[in-house]
Amino acid sequence: MARAIDTDFYHNFRFHVSEAQVGTNLDPVAGFRSASIPDLSVDMSEYREGVYLYTRKYPGIPKVGDCSLSKGVAKKDSDFLRWLFKCVNGGETYRSDITIQEYHIEDEFGINGSPSKVIELFEVFPTSVKVTGDKDASSSDIAIQEISFAVEEIRVKLVVT
Repeated sequence: MARAIDTDFYHNFRFHVSEAQVGTNLDPVAGFRSASIPDLSVDMSEYREGVYLYTRKYPGIPKVGDCSLSKGVAKKDSDFLRWLFKCVNGGETYRSDITIQEYHIEDEFGINGSPSKVIELFEVFPTSVKVTGDKDASSSDIAIQEISFAVEEIRVKLVVT
């Protein structure tokens, strides 16, 4: 079902964050204007075997970088925000899975409300949260300047329309 532009709070935000278990839900918990998606890298391991003169190179352990989301907003107090602040403020830290749905402006937020790309991040925990310094007394929105996550695994799905 397509979302109406005039009533969609997150329409101005290209990256919508939701829980991975309900990644197809049209009601995200937060929207962001900028996202730094984690990079993937594989360390190289070198071995010299038996009669070989030179070392042989093998793929080593894969690593996933950190993720940063910035210039965001959450429509209401949610489990997502409570989880963020609980982890950062020294509460019980636990890992979670989150989904980032990417919408392109020219797609008018997808056909039938579907994103053009879905990025799933697994075993995620926040490492820092920077709330915005500017306040707006006329708005009840919860603004988030930047969030950084440590990520263990990433999957990217392109949505074919």
